[in-house]
Amino acid sequence: MSMIGKSLAHYEITGQIGKGGMGEVYQAKDTKLGRDVAIKILPEEFALDPNRVARFQREAKLLASLNHPNIAAIYGLEESESIHFLVMELISGDTLSDRIKKGPIPVEEALKFALQIAEALEAAHERGVIHRDLKPANIKVTPEGKVKVLDFGLAKAFAGDETDLNLTDSPTLSEAATQQGIILGTAAYMSPEQARGKPVDKRVDIWAFGVVLYEILTGKALFLGEDITSTLARVLERKPDFSSLPTDIHPRILLLLERCLEKDIRNRYSSMNDPRVDIQKALIDPSGVSVSFDAEEGSKTKTGFMWLAVSIIMTALISGGTAWMLKKPPLPDPGKVIRFNYELPEGQKFNPGPTGTYSLAISPDGTQFVYGTKEGLYLRSMDQVGTRLIGGTDGNSMGASFSPDGEWIVYCDSREAKLKKISKSGGVPVDLCSADGFIYPFISWTSEDTILFSDLPDGGAKRISPSKGVPETLIKCNPENLTELGNPLFPQILPGETHILYTQLRGSGIEKSRIVVRSSESGEEKVLFTGAIAGRYLSTGHIIYVSSDKDSNNIYAVPFDLKKLETTGGPVPMVQNQSMSAISESGTLLYIPGNMTYFRRTLVWVDKAGYETPIPAEPYLYSYFRISPDGTKAAFTVDTGTGSDIYIFNFSSEVLTRLTFDEARDSDPLWTLDSRRIAFHSRREGTLGGVYLKNADGTGGIEHLVTTPNRNTYPLSWSSDGNILVTEEFSSSPPDGDIGIVVMGDHPERRLLFYGKYIEAFPQISPDGHWIAYVSNRLGQTEVFVNTFPDVDKGKWQISRKGGSSPRWSPDSKTLYYRNQDEVLSVSIDVDESFKAGKPELLFKGDYFSPINPMLEYQTWDISPDGERFLMIKQDFSGDDASGDEKPQQINVVVNWFEELKERVPVE
Repeated sequence: MSMIGKSLAHYEITGQIGKGGMGEVYQAKDTKLGRDVAIKILPEEFALDPNRVARFQREAKLLASLNHPNIAAIYGLEESESIHFLVMELISGDTLSDRIKKGPIPVEEALKFALQIAEALEAAHERGVIHRDLKPANIKVTPEGKVKVLDFGLAKAFAGDETDLNLTDSPTLSEAATQQGIILGTAAYMSPEQARGKPVDKRVDIWAFGVVLYEILTGKALFLGEDITSTLARVLERKPDFSSLPTDIHPRILLLLERCLEKDIRNRYSSMNDPRVDIQKALIDPSGVSVSFDAEEGSKTKTGFMWLAVSIIMTALISGGTAWMLKKPPLPDPGKVIRFNYELPEGQKFNPGPTGTYSLAISPDGTQFVYGTKEGLYLRSMDQVGTRLIGGTDGNSMGASFSPDGEWIVYCDSREAKLKKISKSGGVPVDLCSADGFIYPFISWTSEDTILFSDLPDGGAKRISPSKGVPETLIKCNPENLTELGNPLFPQILPGETHILYTQLRGSGIEKSRIVVRSSESGEEKVLFTGAIAGRYLSTGHIIYVSSDKDSNNIYAVPFDLKKLETTGGPVPMVQNQSMSAISESGTLLYIPGNMTYFRRTLVWVDKAGYETPIPAEPYLYSYFRISPDGTKAAFTVDTGTGSDIYIFNFSSEVLTRLTFDEARDSDPLWTLDSRRIAFHSRREGTLGGVYLKNADGTGGIEHLVTTPNRNTYPLSWSSDGNILVTEEFSSSPPDGDIGIVVMGDHPERRLLFYGKYIEAFPQISPDGHWIAYVSNRLGQTEVFVNTFPDVDKGKWQISRKGGSSPRWSPDSKTLYYRNQDEVLSVSIDVDESFKAGKPELLFKGDYFSPINPMLEYQTWDISPDGERFLMIKQDFSGDDASGDEKPQQINVVVNWFEELKERVPVE
């Protein structure tokens, strides 16, 4: 029975794509997200076996985690009216099988397709996923020339792990494909061990890759027989016949095919890394992809230069494994400074993170680098085409640094406030330590047993061994005098290990910050530069640092006498207009062009459909804020560079006015219910801040409301009658957060509502006064909960399921909104008989500002009093460009930059 015109859940089926052993495939419309998808409906008998369903669900979850530009994405496994179906990315274009029917594919085009297939297999293998059924029919080529590998791992997910195999069955037959105990893989592309029913590993995909590559080069199937039995016999017994290959095929490719098609699994390639590299090297061979063996040897003799140099000078390279061009310019002389740009693949963007700073790191030998996106950390090797997402990282992976051997990467998980390390190949991250506050995303893995980082706001500059996991404080924060002494960032142990070079970040900007050298023994300090951050001593005898000049952040260099701890010359500008940089020990410089975006944020209204309306307020460093109950104004925390103050924006007059003027840090405003006064957090009377009150029109003085011993106290919500203020009490060392209340009156009384070993934060009382929403980490990750109020012990319910923060109530208390990274979700609340929370629904998604740690995500968005729209903060990426266009997403690379540095800034 045709499914066309019917609906499954919120998917409207519009056409049939195909039918196979694992079910029928349809094109459908996702009515929620407004996108076309592919639907694979699994056979009816599948649903009758609960063990198979459970097994398939486990496998599908793993498959859905694959995130690679050459792998067709699986969006989810759904069920509607007892029909189980997969929701997958809809790929346009022909399959390789369709292309092969027209004849052999030209060698260079075929190798470009093969390279993308190899990159897809390599990425999946690194996540522990084996395809098991690779064949031309499972590979699509889009009209733009991008390869997409389909049905990754579905053969195993569908058939399971049974080993009672029937050699006469083939997955190409729909009846047999529904049976458990099937041979996983289509007969003509099976490896010998598959055909024999033996246990398999990723080398079955390497065999199939060789068969597919042979077929696209020749237009002929390598082992196809008259029936399944004869086909399997050829796989097991016949040696590959390479006589049909192009006579001038590159010798690397011939050797590649021989290694992929070794019947003895021990002699086959052990990973897809090797064939991928062979294809890359054949493609970038200056002699071309069709050369004789002698020509290749001659080419090696002429170049005498590693393949990295060839890759660097490919000026037309576009990453991501899509269409790209090659040129054959002369190779550079050793030591020559080489410049080229790396543009991020289409759809990728740098992730500025909550601090507005990008993640960028280069390996000590300069051969590979990583950069941060919303998807996670991407790895790029200089001698390879394309980038690869490091599995196990995500948009919360901030800052990065390579291990000395280039095999590991250390980074900060901003959501968990932990320092972690991960293999460059991806996998399960290893926790190194938790932070007292949060780890500022500038980390340095300086030696085999030393990682340096800064833990703020009250921790300091620290050192940790990547194996021991016990941090040692090198420089303590001094919260009593942050304005003068600043926060210690960018620590570097200088050669000799007697002194530490670091930045005193005073305020949020560069103007008052300074570079300091400190004795490790006495603690004596010497200021080297003011108006500077990110100082680093180089093996060339220079210190480089970042300073601002007319809103442009530039890299300066000065010669430095390490013995005297003195500069021996003036600063010289080396790189202008950069927003993040990284330098390898070998002298390769990376930098992202453009100004730092941290200081430019704009305001927008966003309705429930996700449509934005800009607010004509000048770009500023806006952060925590609340809308007044009458809807006419919003109060913000604005970072002034030396501290923070409360500002008020009038939506009608479009005027921003300042409410507080002290050097103390004032933040986290909360309007009283009559919109006349503002409660806010301030450190004006000590190292830990309390809650204060001030008239919103600026008249009168500032009234102290409450201070909690040994904790920072923040105002978060008022009860519906205005008699109770709900607060968050937080200490950063050790991390601890509780929710309290202040009963208003002549002598305000304070007591705790939620306290204990878990962190509870961001309390919000419902407008009807009966419920309190908040976040807690009691389940391991931050989730949203609701309790009764004011008696919180009468009932408790979990609202979010996959992470959540900063809840907001609708004015009628019937909907609760919350954020989960870049998503805004809504949950219907029914209290007619008893409290019932609906299923979280995605409201809209966008790149809006939020702090580093969701447990600190106090007031980064708000709902309008009518409940129809939300006030959000956006990063302004346009810089000083009057057009407002975003800057190119690129990394500038300078090889042998040390040569330029030594020439322009001589060292005595």
